[in-house]
Amino acid sequence: MYCTSCGGKIPDDSQFCTICGQPLTQTQSNNQAYRQINPQQSQQYGSQQSQQYGGQQSQQYGGQQSQQYGGQQSQQYGSQQSQQYGGQQSQQYGSQQTNRQGKQQYGGGQNATAQGNSRGTMIAVIAICSLVIIAALAVLIYFKAAWKPTVYLNDYIDVSFSGNDGAGVAVLTFNQDDFYGDYADKIKYKGDGPKDSDEYYDAAEYLLYVYVNGSFDKSDGLSNGDKVTYKWNVDENGIEKNIKVNVDYDDKTFEVSGLTSGGVADSTTDSTANSTGDVASSDTSNVGQSDPFQYVTVTFSGRDGKGKVVITADAGSPVESWTFVADKTEFLTNGDKVLVSVNDDGTLEQSYIDATGTKPISMYREYMVSGLTDDEEIDDSDTSTSSGLASTGDQVVPDSSTRKMTDSEVKALTQEELQTAINEIYARNGYKFKDENIYNYFCQYDWYDPKTSSQDDAKRRFNETENYNVELMQKYRD
Repeated sequence: MYCTSCGGKIPDDSQFCTICGQPLTQTQSNNQAYRQINPQQSQQYGSQQSQQYGGQQSQQYGGQQSQQYGGQQSQQYGSQQSQQYGGQQSQQYGSQQTNRQGKQQYGGGQNATAQGNSRGTMIAVIAICSLVIIAALAVLIYFKAAWKPTVYLNDYIDVSFSGNDGAGVAVLTFNQDDFYGDYADKIKYKGDGPKDSDEYYDAAEYLLYVYVNGSFDKSDGLSNGDKVTYKWNVDENGIEKNIKVNVDYDDKTFEVSGLTSGGVADSTTDSTANSTGDVASSDTSNVGQSDPFQYVTVTFSGRDGKGKVVITADAGSPVESWTFVADKTEFLTNGDKVLVSVNDDGTLEQSYIDATGTKPISMYREYMVSGLTDDEEIDDSDTSTSSGLASTGDQVVPDSSTRKMTDSEVKALTQEELQTAINEIYARNGYKFKDENIYNYFCQYDWYDPKTSSQDDAKRRFNETENYNVELMQKYRD
């Protein structure tokens, strides 16, 4: 059944509406009973009645009921609904609103952050590029500093053979012009180079004259068809220590060729008439042998490491007009071997036989370098000059330890005087000369007090003026 006041459904036979609390009339009760008996008609009648009474009664009671019950219901239900729905709506709407506000607020920060990130990224990229460039430059500088040219020595040698078959000589020539042209600007010292590097034009020359040498396993008494090997002697440790260069080489074998046939007759006798009608005999069947180098003097002069060879043929001797050559003529060191040979065009042997009646034993001879002085020490050949000075008791430059010399003053000195002046500074600092003549020369002075046989020890005692003067005088020495 339904309440005619509020229209709510209430239990059958109710006396009061359980919803609005209004009492039910008898009509309502009868209607309910009638609806139970005639449900279809009840629906029809109920609908009409609801329209009829609902509107009126709703207007009549609706306001009161709304105020009375609605307020209570509103407070009760509204509070619950507010808590239930409002909380949900608050959470939902508030969350959305918060999100929108947050997005606006965060969006602005995000834009600022994006801009900051953009600038930071750009700075990072620039920094990385800078580091890459610096690293590349560092690598380039390192490899440039560490780079060393490679020299293949065999590219610069030429070998020739001269003399008679059976007495031929092998001579090796190193093409220095080509070598310097290829490497003078490429070969460099490590650091300041060795202490005597200033005595050479550049590192390429130092390499060639100090660290590179070689010799044939057999260089004389050669015949056509013989094989000789040139073996290099390279100071690889010295090169590695002082010069930026890689040196490659191979010992090379050559076949002897081009030697001329001997001009000595066997056991024949050839008689020809000269302008006077006399008969000149050239029978050489019993020709002996002699050494043409008995008429040759080979000497070495200069300082150890910068020595030179001098070859002199005796005047009036059978070899006076001959040309003698050495395979190495300068920058010599004590202990080096120098091969001196005759520049023979194939006619010298016969001319020697004609002049001496003997056949030359050999057209070459090997000499060992010796007699070169240590560092600035005076040459043996210069001792006569020192002896002459000793007789007067005068020094070449007596104040060279206290006064700096001038270029014009040094230029005016002879080579012998230059060397003696250098030795004077060494003598004042207690150097004991190895050469007996020089040692005796300085012993005449009361101030000479020999204390060390090491030139390095004596050099360490030099004052600034002495160092300056020695370096200046060294510049004008041959």
